[in-house]
Amino acid sequence: MKAMILSDLLTVKKYMKQQALLYTVIVIALSIFMGNIYMIVPFLGVMMPFSLAFTLLAYDERNNWEQFRLVLPLSRRNVIAGRYASLAIVLLFSIVLGLGACLIVVAASSFIPNIPELFGLSASLSAQEIILSAIAPVGMICVMLSITLPLIARFGMTKAVRYVPVFFLVVILLGVGSGEVFKLDFGSFMPFLNTVGSMMETVAGTFAIAGIIIAISAVIYLASCMLSVKLYAKREF
Repeated sequence: MKAMILSDLLTVKKYMKQQALLYTVIVIALSIFMGNIYMIVPFLGVMMPFSLAFTLLAYDERNNWEQFRLVLPLSRRNVIAGRYASLAIVLLFSIVLGLGACLIVVAASSFIPNIPELFGLSASLSAQEIILSAIAPVGMICVMLSITLPLIARFGMTKAVRYVPVFFLVVILLGVGSGEVFKLDFGSFMPFLNTVGSMMETVAGTFAIAGIIIAISAVIYLASCMLSVKLYAKREF
């Protein structure tokens, strides 16, 4: 598994550097233009892991590395577990990079106080919102990868890209139409939403919400990994 993680990280090392620089410059410029510093971490935390995931998968298929790995002392379980672990490391790196980009903007507002746009961003800085902006991409990318990776493990990159958009479309349509189909009363969720809103007013409550999101995301990600292991074991090359 360690060999798989090292292989993945070495493969995307150059692209991580390029994307880190490009995405950081773009998102800092966008955050200043739109007056929203809290978009920085979600942007980097979602774009980089998802983009690099497809880069890894494309390299596997183009260079026949999947078949090559099977002749190495690596089990199919190690291949899948290593791939999930390496993408989790990329996600962590992206979030840290996003927080660093936020600090750059805040520092710039201190050294260049005459620019109203920069000063407004730092003046409205909130610890709770920074925490939530750092946790939000964890939930988003874990769900996205948890849906995408099992399909690729079963069908391969080329075939899976045909099914992934359809799968997401079906999920969205089911979510939109669930109220009519299942006669859901969305007003019954208001007490829960009010409780979440009151928790977000304090730092301790925000940390509690962040912990819940991380725990749920980890369970989904682990379940997806276990499913991918089973699907990859049945795949023929």
